[in-house]
Amino acid sequence: MSSTLRATGLTPTALDQLRTRARREVGPFVDPRVQAAFRVHSAEWATEILGCPYVGPRALTWPDLYLLHLAVQAEPSPPPPPCATAARAARELEERAALRAGAEDAARQEAEWRELVDALRRAGVRVEVRHNYTSARHLEFYTQGADHVVLLDPLRVGRLRRDAGTALCHTPSNAPNLAYLEATRDGRLPSCRTCLARLRSAALRLP
Repeated sequence: MSSTLRATGLTPTALDQLRTRARREVGPFVDPRVQAAFRVHSAEWATEILGCPYVGPRALTWPDLYLLHLAVQAEPSPPPPPCATAARAARELEERAALRAGAEDAARQEAEWRELVDALRRAGVRVEVRHNYTSARHLEFYTQGADHVVLLDPLRVGRLRRDAGTALCHTPSNAPNLAYLEATRDGRLPSCRTCLARLRSAALRLP
């Protein structure tokens, strides 16, 4: 294995010498001072020192614990653990990619919304986004209720007929669920899928 992929900078020869020293010095009894001060740099580092998988301090024998104690003194600043470092880099790469994808998706939604609003405005129909506060479940970290497209002017296109002041998803049966719609002030986009579907359809059919 290349030294650049090892969790320890100690050479195989140095490790053999350290293990020989540990066997010579360890003795039959646990030293409570060594036990109290026990630490490892990382699980990968401890695995290389031991020559077998490190699964935690509780599984260590006293000779293994003493060997790791000597190794910490011999190597106070080992190289970064390669597997953990690679995994962290991969996670960071995925997170950056997710942030970019989210920003691109938000930009596409914003552009589509502006295009649809402009199409209706050219036909003399203004719209705005209003949040549905009909539900009482609006807490500090939880909000229930969609953001709807509400007409500021009457809309008549094909079979779609809506008066000013109503949401595009409005029907007589769902009217009680849209009782309290308030205009948003933070530039949010509509989230009601029915409103958006009808807005797209209307924009395509308007002159």
